[in-house]
Amino acid sequence: MIVLHELINDLGLLEKQLIEFEREYSILSPEFYQAFTSGELSEFDAYDEYRMDFLEWAALCKTQQKLEQEYRQLSVRQ
Repeated sequence: MIVLHELINDLGLLEKQLIEFEREYSILSPEFYQAFTSGELSEFDAYDEYRMDFLEWAALCKTQQKLEQEYRQLSVRQ
């Protein structure tokens, strides 16, 4: 079972990684993720550097959503 303080720590570490991408590409993660998942960034698929960064960034966004959901569930229980 995930302990609440571990989850908070994981979210903090994840946030640091997301901020790095936000600074590099000058867009907030939720806006990026919306554009990525809707296919608006497909023009960048031809560029390896962008493609790899975007895949990693999207995975981090999805992980953040999952951890935030777990946090909400644990907070309600405690």
